[in-house]
Amino acid sequence: MVRLKPLAAAALLLVLVKSIQFAVDSQALFYDDSGAFLLNALGYAFIPERSFVYGALIRVFSVSTHSLRAIVAMQIVMGGITAWLLAFILLRFFSVRPWLAILAAIAFAFDPVQIVYEHLIMTETAAMLAGALFLAAALQYLRTSSLRWLVAASLLGIVLVSFRVVYVPIVFACAVLLPIGRKPKALAIAFLVSCSSTLLVQMGYRALTGRLAGREPAYQYRTGDFLVTLVAPLIKPEDAKDARVAEAVRAQMQSSLPLSDAESRTAQMWTADGFVPRLYAVFGGDPKKANQAGSQLARAAIMRDPWGFARLGFHTWLEYWQDIRRLNRVLAKENGTPPTRVVGDSGARMISDVFGVDVSHQNTLYTPSRRYDLLGRYWNLFLLASPLLAGLAVWCRPLDTRGAVPLFVWTLLLFAATFWGASEAAYRYLHPFSFPGLAAAAALWETWLAKSNGTTAGAFSQEAQASR
Repeated sequence: MVRLKPLAAAALLLVLVKSIQFAVDSQALFYDDSGAFLLNALGYAFIPERSFVYGALIRVFSVSTHSLRAIVAMQIVMGGITAWLLAFILLRFFSVRPWLAILAAIAFAFDPVQIVYEHLIMTETAAMLAGALFLAAALQYLRTSSLRWLVAASLLGIVLVSFRVVYVPIVFACAVLLPIGRKPKALAIAFLVSCSSTLLVQMGYRALTGRLAGREPAYQYRTGDFLVTLVAPLIKPEDAKDARVAEAVRAQMQSSLPLSDAESRTAQMWTADGFVPRLYAVFGGDPKKANQAGSQLARAAIMRDPWGFARLGFHTWLEYWQDIRRLNRVLAKENGTPPTRVVGDSGARMISDVFGVDVSHQNTLYTPSRRYDLLGRYWNLFLLASPLLAGLAVWCRPLDTRGAVPLFVWTLLLFAATFWGASEAAYRYLHPFSFPGLAAAAALWETWLAKSNGTTAGAFSQEAQASR
């Protein structure tokens, strides 16, 4: 059983820290995608590629109060709860010293990437909280073997997916992996409960998306566009089943934006000269047919050249390291301060009408959170190194199958989704590594302290020892 005093102390400290942070800077910030979330929130459009669940939260907390600062307040509270969950997980599942758990929680509360995303109108903060809750439920199942925690993980998994669809493969992988290690009969039951509950809620979410969009069930309707962008350098004319698509592939290869250029994958979707607009033109602008053709094309390319797909992931990972030297410029774009405006005239008018504020020159606002993000830019090195820290935690605590090992697996799944699920090195995609990275660092520190004292990791905690 986890001692309550350290958790209460962590909660009080986090309330103080987050209250001060809100008092210092309560400015809501915009990024390229922020407008789509607001359109969903206001009901002016339905854009399933941009979380409509996050849009619903904005509608409840911000639109009803006509205040953009309410979004920041909501996300700062989310950040505080996530930090507290870090302390809880470290005490409950890693048996670290209370002061070390509290220190890790405070470190998370001052994470420069976390802080800037608590101010940006983006899903990162909400997804981080959902991910922390999912991880806590998974660890609780591994400790107790109670099937109700498998169901809880399934429910939290769909919440996580509703904020960021990139987590779909991670949630399904966890549904398969969590029951492993049980005795045959218990394994069969746990596997059935885990997979069926996960499949059920995922199908329900897809059906809800379809109902709201007036279309077939789906997570979103541009999967093919994203996939074809992701694997563009692998695509060849012979991957296409449709002769028109094959001809479009050949034409794109001869264009100013050839498919073979791995550095320009994102441009294949978002620029007029890209392959995705060309594919839409082939089907007369029909998004459904173009998306289906793109999905078929991308899957065929991956099946034909799986090693090439593996190389693309490593290429993306290396891009992050190569971009370290120009972090100032990269982060300026990602935190909403590029040279060009991030909110257009029509968007600025819409926001002014609803919230009564002028956001037309948002990109010129160098708020405390944006300055802190730039000042702490090298924190991204820690995020890049977090899978290594999780691996070291397993190396130091190889028998910790209920703490270090599942944390390492979670980090590996994040690693795969981040580097094989993105067409560019966007540093905001590293944000989810903060939570497991700090957990791994605290576990390593606890192991070092225990060895220095000639004890086993977590021996200070009588409650933790009694629960084993």
